[in-house]
Amino acid sequence: MMHSRFIKTAWKCLLGACLLLGPRTGVLAQDPAVRGIPDEVYYLMPAFGQGTVYLRGQAPAQGQMNICALDNTLRFIDKDGTELAASNLDDLLKVRIDTVTFIRHDDAFLRQYPVSEDTGIAVRRDIKIIRDAKQGAYGTTSQTSAIRELGTLYTEGGSYELNKEREYPYRVSDVVFIYSGDSVMLPTKNSLRKLFPDKKDEVDAYFKSNRSFPDNVSDACALLSLWTGK
Repeated sequence: MMHSRFIKTAWKCLLGACLLLGPRTGVLAQDPAVRGIPDEVYYLMPAFGQGTVYLRGQAPAQGQMNICALDNTLRFIDKDGTELAASNLDDLLKVRIDTVTFIRHDDAFLRQYPVSEDTGIAVRRDIKIIRDAKQGAYGTTSQTSAIRELGTLYTEGGSYELNKEREYPYRVSDVVFIYSGDSVMLPTKNSLRKLFPDKKDEVDAYFKSNRSFPDNVSDACALLSLWTGK
């Protein structure tokens, strides 16, 4: 149960910073295609957890929070146990839920995986509902960017087969970025050469022998650690 002081802080700060939308009984919840998505896929965290929202020019707001992966809204539980969504998050800097930090980039929440003090991997989850799907029509994995199409999604709460027959199948993609300080970039050869000017030869050698940057977190972090020296 959320402490009352956390509720009051979250309520005041979020009311002052953004528009509160209705609970999960709105347009998304009424869509039968959305109702078939498990919570462990629909949200970026396996459960609502104690979180802190950092807002530009305002005190941090605390409460029970999660993030909806489908529409990239910040969700929190109010004092009555109702789930609300916050929009107009122009002043949001980052969100920390339990031990996980999310940053905003292009109106989406990216999960951070630190490699050094201010540099690491950031991952965006994309969910696409396939409303006119045919058997086998689930797309292919991009070979030119760090995007992975997941046949099975592994979360803290378990694994979910995405390609099984269902009325509205869906596709989940992990898109890998690099963050450094306040900058977020796709991991291309040019962006990495600029980020690590003293490692240009190593970066060139990697892309010469490999088509693209790794599309999974563990391999991406391991490679990045070679160039950060961590």
